[in-house]
Amino acid sequence: MKRTLAALLAAFSLLALVSCTARGPEEQQTERQTEQQTQPQTEESKVPEPTSAPDDEGKTKTLFYSEENVIDIYLVAGQSNAVGFSTVVDKAAAYEFAPELKTGFPNVLFAGKVRWDTADSYDSQDFAWCKTRLGLGVGGKMGPEAGMAKALAEVYNETSGKTAGIIKYGHGGTSLLTKVTDSTGPSNKYGTWVPPSYALEKLGFRYGEYKASMTGALYREFLEVIKDRLFSLRSIGYTNVNIKGLYWMQGENDRNEPDEYAVAFPYFASDIRRDVANILQGMTGGDDRGAAEMPIVVGTISQTQNLEYPRAESVNLEFIAMQKRLPNVVTNCRVVDNSQYAISRYDANTGKVNTDGLGSDQYHWNQADQFEIGYNVGKAFFAPDGK
Repeated sequence: MKRTLAALLAAFSLLALVSCTARGPEEQQTERQTEQQTQPQTEESKVPEPTSAPDDEGKTKTLFYSEENVIDIYLVAGQSNAVGFSTVVDKAAAYEFAPELKTGFPNVLFAGKVRWDTADSYDSQDFAWCKTRLGLGVGGKMGPEAGMAKALAEVYNETSGKTAGIIKYGHGGTSLLTKVTDSTGPSNKYGTWVPPSYALEKLGFRYGEYKASMTGALYREFLEVIKDRLFSLRSIGYTNVNIKGLYWMQGENDRNEPDEYAVAFPYFASDIRRDVANILQGMTGGDDRGAAEMPIVVGTISQTQNLEYPRAESVNLEFIAMQKRLPNVVTNCRVVDNSQYAISRYDANTGKVNTDGLGSDQYHWNQADQFEIGYNVGKAFFAPDGK
């Protein structure tokens, strides 16, 4: 009876996964005020108390406990090319690439939160669980999730009976390195990705010492989004979850500091694995569901990203070379080479950046390239040896 009821709940809930819902402007404003007033956590990662939920017979169990109704989770994080700023210019071509993008991949779900700067603050959009479809970036634009869904659907489909979920979180124009220690800093004033161990050991900075600190604010909110979206899986019928990996698309803002990035990234990889594992252990009563050793797929920046000055391409190439060496210092780390997908060119005659026939703008890939990049990312999670 328990299995039958759980299966019916999952089937009924999935019928509602047609479109993603987002909070309105008033709710987003309230959310921003709450974020900026909230005391950050300390740098030590606390293992959450096991999250309890009643089973079909009214007994209390941890949130994820069953061997049925399983969903495999893929995380996406970073700055704007993770958030989704690629303009959808040709829907017909998009649906030719993957017809499922029109109504959503039935066995590849999506949820998350994206943020971006505005003239005097920042804005955000939340996505509840839905089928992965076109336009899940900023204002109907797209990110890597569209191409990822096509690759994942080769494994997760009605024939296999398997289901995947993508949880995405990011904020455009943000850094892994910038040392902002208050909410009025001149750069990345709405948060950085600085991980707790790097902050403590290299900066001598503890997350909890500054009430309004933006150092590591994005890292901390990413964990909160993961917890929230994992918790909500129960309401759509899933009682078991596996963490299958993270796609990290970030670095454009740090391209001038490849040496320090090479120092910081291993801290990030170690911390995010540990902290996501702690979340899962709290939800399962002790099992990290693969998070402690999850693959991390690093997407390189484009060789021609934002060529706003003559030497910019050389700067990009130095950073890309560093990114390609990260698997040498981080276990189970894989690199997807996005450098070949052109975004801009430097026009020596005008002294300005030019994007004609290339990216959506000087910072972001075009529709076709973003599709291919996402597909490559999805396939990278299945690489047998991490190459």
